[in-house]
Order: sequence, then structure tokens, then C-alpha cells
Amino acid sequence: MNRTRNILLGLLLVMGVSAGRAQDDGHGAEPATVPVTLWNESMELFMEYPEMVAMKSGRFIVHLTRLDGFQPVRQGKLTLTFTAADGESEVRSTDSLLREGIFELSVGLKNPGPYTFELEYEGPNTSATFRIPDFRVHPSAGGIPGREHGADDEISFLKEQQWKIPFATEAAATGELKQSVWAIGHVLPAPTAYVEIVAPTDGIVQAGAEGDLALPGQRVQRGDVVARIAPALQGDGWTDSRLALAQARRNLERARRLREKDAISEREFEEAENNFLARQAGHEQLAGSGDGGVLSLTAPIAGQVIDWEIRPGQRLQAGDRLMAITDPSEVWLRVNVFASDYHDLGTPVGAWINNEDPGWEIPSASLKVLTTGGSLDPVTRTVPILLEIDNSQERLTINEATPVELYFGHGETATTVPRSAVYEDEGLDVVFVQTGGESFAKRVVRLGPTYRDRVGILEGLLPGERIVVRGGYHVKLAATTAEIGHGHAH
Repeated sequence: MNRTRNILLGLLLVMGVSAGRAQDDGHGAEPATVPVTLWNESMELFMEYPEMVAMKSGRFIVHLTRLDGFQPVRQGKLTLTFTAADGESEVRSTDSLLREGIFELSVGLKNPGPYTFELEYEGPNTSATFRIPDFRVHPSAGGIPGREHGADDEISFLKEQQWKIPFATEAAATGELKQSVWAIGHVLPAPTAYVEIVAPTDGIVQAGAEGDLALPGQRVQRGDVVARIAPALQGDGWTDSRLALAQARRNLERARRLREKDAISEREFEEAENNFLARQAGHEQLAGSGDGGVLSLTAPIAGQVIDWEIRPGQRLQAGDRLMAITDPSEVWLRVNVFASDYHDLGTPVGAWINNEDPGWEIPSASLKVLTTGGSLDPVTRTVPILLEIDNSQERLTINEATPVELYFGHGETATTVPRSAVYEDEGLDVVFVQTGGESFAKRVVRLGPTYRDRVGILEGLLPGERIVVRGGYHVKLAATTAEIGHGHAH
């Protein structure tokens, strides 16, 4: 009995659904939705509205995104202006958002025919105007032409999803690309802007007061004290030099008094004076600006302290390395290029440094090629290229290893996109093309050379097509879901 009842209920349910579908397919069906996606310099417009019929209202859903930061508008006024062929205009406006980034307006127009449709937004520090093409009001629902549906492989990624993550799109451009090769560069101090500080004598490192010892990374000027060394208690070169200088000074003073009394000859006075001057010169060369029995070591150049190998209280021997000082505004860059790439290239004409996000360019005017080739490393199979780099902005750090792209030859014009727009998918290079405000398509492309922060596209993409340049991984994930098409209502 229960089984028979369940079968009857099932038949009634199926009949009800079929009847409902038949009703939807008749004259009571909702008009087709018209999607519009437009961009200007500062904003993206994504709007949906129904095919308009004279004397019937329709719901306009307007999404507005600020391209700077790719965030939804959060306040402002929206005005829609519809101008008929005879010049008569109808205006609808609102300053109330349905929710972040979304305005909703109800519009009804009485006369059929084509209209000039302008949408204007006024908000804090931002304004935008869009002209909507091909807007028409139909005399009746029966006269509305059919519209093509989205492709079966269309990826739906809603505005509400885009706004919640780091996301951005831009149009593929046409630009110059040069032949290039990637390698690893090592930043070295330029020998003309580098000096090592060594202990000139045995002693103990002093650091009892501020300024006694320069610290790692500290900026110093020429003549600044970078270390102080107290001589050892036992007799040594430093002590002997001071004693000898003091004795030579006393001998000179005695010779001067005797010479004033003609008690010694001019030659004897000159011998005492020359002995003092020689002792003084030798001691000054050893002691620098030493005073109070402590030897002060000074910076011979202005720059930054690096390779610090000293600590307070450390006992030193003459010749011990203490630190180095370098001027970081000029550096050398040693780039190790694989031999297979090196033989196909010429002299570098520029470089792109990828130690920051985004990377930055070293133009040819700031780059000097010192040497190329010379030897092959048998382990890494690389050939060195040595460059002198203007590092006045100090974006490179001494001893840093960084990815480098070297440019060679003359440029060629091609379609280009940012490197961040290209993804690997099942062994293929792909980009995600925006086909609508909330719809995307995965496009397989063939890559060309890279230049600066952009990569050439030889096949699969045309200039002007808009692609995802940030957040593409999330679009890639959305492509794996079962939902196809728009899939939501506001």
C-alpha cells in the first residue's frame, strides 16, 4: 500500500515539474539578461539588465570596481541617462548601494526604439562615465531576438570573489622584446671603492666609549675612527716606536739649544733634526692619529662597514683583518651564464634584476661590461660575465646573490603580458582571458622572449584582450568546479 502511494506521489511531482517548465517556456518567461562589461582608465563596469520592453520596468544591477587596488566602490551616486532618437531623455539615479560595489535601479521606458545610454558615477575622488552600446527598447517581448549563451568551458568567477582577494586585470599590450637569458648574479664590491682595515701592530681592541669601534653596516666618513687598539704591556713595535720618537724629540731640542750657542756644527744639528723627522714619519705611519697611548685606526674612504671580524677585548696580532669599508654606490655584478646560452649571445646591453617584487631594470647607461668569458667552470658549466653597476640607489647589497636577466641585441615588437599573467597547467602555458565581468576563459599560449617584467606571446593572444595579471591561481581553481556560467543572482 505504501509502495503504491509513493509511486503516485512521484508521478504527481514529475507532472508538476513538467507543467512548470512548460509554463516557463511560454509567454510568461523572463526576458533574456544582457551583460555589459566596459573599462576606462580608472574603473571597470559590469552591468546586467533584462532585454527592455516598452512600458515594462527592468532591474539594472551595476557593479563598479576601482582598478587601482581592484576594490569595489563603497559610496557615491549613480546616474543612468537614456536619450531617445528624438532627443527626449529620461534619467534614473541613486546614491544608495545594494551592497559594496553594487547599485540596483528599476528602469521603465515607454517608447520603443534605440537609445543613447550613458552611465555616470560620482564618488569620493573618483568619477567615471560609460556609454553603453546597442541599447534598445523592444515593442513587445515577442520581438526580442535570441542571444548566444556563454561557451561551455567558460569559467565563472564572481565579483564578490574577485573583491575579496588580491586581484587585477589588464589589456595585453604591444611592446619591444629583446633576446635575453636568465642567470644568477653575485654582487661584489668594486675594488676602487673597497678597502680592508688590518691591525698594524699587536694589541687589544678597545671599546670603552661611544665611537671607539665602528659597527657592521655603519656609515663612516673618511677620517672617522673605526677602531682603537691599546698596545700590549710588553715591549713591542708600537712601544719601541713611541720611545724612539720621544728620545729623538729630546735630542732635537738639545741640539737646537746647543746650535743657538754655536756649541755644535750645522751638520750635527741637521742630523738630529733628520733623525727626529724620520722617527716621527715612521711612528705616524704606524700610529695614525694615536694619542694617549692608544692607536686609533681611521677610515681611508667614505662608505659602509662590512665583513666585520672584530670584538671588544680581542687580542690582535699585526696583520689581523678587522673589517672592510666599501662605497655601495658602485658595485660589480658577476653573472654566471650557462655555456650553452653564452655562445649564442653577444655583449649585454641591459639587465633586469629580480631581487625585488617587481624587479627593476639596469639601463645601458648605468651598466659597463668589464669582461666576458675567459674561463668555463667545469662543475657548473657556466661562463662569467663581469659588469660594473651604478648602485646609487643601493638596491643591491654586497655579497647578495640574485636572479638576473641579461639583454642582448636589438628589440622586436610583439604582444606582451606581465610575467604574473602566465600559469603552467598540465604542462602547457596558459593565461586567463576576461570575457565578461564575471566570466573567464583559459587560453593556451606560446611564449616568446622575456623582457623586464613582461613576456612575449607568439600565439594564442591578441593585443587588447584583457587578461588576469593578479589572482589567476584562484581563477584556475574556479575552472575545476562543476559550476559553469553566471550561477548567481544579486
